[in-house]
Amino acid sequence: MSHFRISAIAVLSILVFLFTGAAYGTTNIPVGSPVYQELEYLELKGLIASAMLSSKPVSRRDARQLVFEAQESLRTRRVPASSLSQKIIERLKTEYGSEEKSRFRLSEKTAYLKASYFGRTPYFQNINNNGDSLIGGFNGRVGLSAGADFYDSVSIYLNPEYRIDEGSSNTELPLGYIDLEIGWANILAGRDSLWWGSGYNGALLVSNNAKPFDMVKFTTSHPVILPWFLGRLGLFKPTVFLARLEENRDFPSANLLGMRLDFKPTRHFQFALNRTFMFGGEGRRSLEASDWLRVFVASNSSEHETSPINGNQLASIDASYIYMNSNYPWLPLSAAKFYTEWGAEDSSGKTKTPSNRANMYGVYIDEPLFLKDTDLRVEWANTARHTLDTLEWYSHLIYRTGYTFEGRVIGHHIGGDSKDIFIRGQHYINSDLRVALEAERNWADIHSNSRKKRDWIGVDFNYAMPKSLTLSGSLGYEKEKNGFGGDTKNTVAFLKLEKAF
Repeated sequence: MSHFRISAIAVLSILVFLFTGAAYGTTNIPVGSPVYQELEYLELKGLIASAMLSSKPVSRRDARQLVFEAQESLRTRRVPASSLSQKIIERLKTEYGSEEKSRFRLSEKTAYLKASYFGRTPYFQNINNNGDSLIGGFNGRVGLSAGADFYDSVSIYLNPEYRIDEGSSNTELPLGYIDLEIGWANILAGRDSLWWGSGYNGALLVSNNAKPFDMVKFTTSHPVILPWFLGRLGLFKPTVFLARLEENRDFPSANLLGMRLDFKPTRHFQFALNRTFMFGGEGRRSLEASDWLRVFVASNSSEHETSPINGNQLASIDASYIYMNSNYPWLPLSAAKFYTEWGAEDSSGKTKTPSNRANMYGVYIDEPLFLKDTDLRVEWANTARHTLDTLEWYSHLIYRTGYTFEGRVIGHHIGGDSKDIFIRGQHYINSDLRVALEAERNWADIHSNSRKKRDWIGVDFNYAMPKSLTLSGSLGYEKEKNGFGGDTKNTVAFLKLEKAF
């Protein structure tokens, strides 16, 4: 995008920011927002039955409905008003407000400042951050985000950002889209981030590790119940997107099609079927109507290297189950969310069996070891399940640039041929302030001579201050050891101040 177009968008955002009043709307809560942690916390407490938080982003309207659902659950269960859950709900109610209709309203108006310092270019601070590239030394980000709704059916969201580091400065538009709601259908056109799966540290097919896509996305405005016997599958929400990838790759401007079907048969169990398909691009034949069926069933003609319609296909199934501990007081937890994702890549043609696999497991525990207002998360990922004579996860014989966008893996940040263990403990000092300690070890390029081992340990906090100010930050240390005996070490410091109007 040219600097002129970005500057014009920035000016438009500032005018909307300054001259419109605050209200509440249907734009999306950006992937990575701390609000998702709070909603998942309320879900783990058993206060939200209809949440489908494994598919992000969630709209502000859906978040508002979930907050009111949590409030009603508290009322009927008569949980003390002084509980942490009650205070979190009250704060979220203030943020997401009422459901009053109007011809025009501003759903969000936020300004933020981010500053960071690194001894050298970091690894762990450059993951799951919408493709932002932080380098060694000082990095600064100043941005505005503004969302507007018209007649409760059309929404516009813009997020211009000025970026500066020790070597350069530029203006970016990380997110910007128009969203149209027609009855039960929701259509988004523009640039937005996605996350598919219950994982906190990564997702196998779609995450916000890479830059947000320029795409068209279709989903339902809220979960629905399927007709006939399919209603036994419970709440249902489909999502389909079509994105155009960057020009600087082996097949410029290749396409990425993504499809997800979310199901929630019970209040504690949900699962989803996922599939992505990279196809087309300059130098590749465009798919015709007769090709799509062969692509979907992975027929022999679409899975051979010489086929003009052979594309990079990935599929996965993810699931989660919440266990509420109401019968065993001796068990050192009040609840636990168990989740997993299993992925397969590129069928082998005649047998239709995948030529590659990957998996991820996790558990999210409330009040571990009877520690009140505390939670613990442990997550394991493995993309190194291939053999030496097969391609590694996220690679392809035709699309050799790999399953990437602008140089970043679209799925799990560890990439292919890697394993990763992630642990995070978090404690709410009060409803406005939470602190966390996390550690991660990543084994990369396991089947090669250049294998690496990366370690991270850090502490972070998030403080919702008075007057709609939010202060967050982190301090940590990372270390990398490669297969040739070399070590690199790095110190990390990050601070973000955000003001909502």
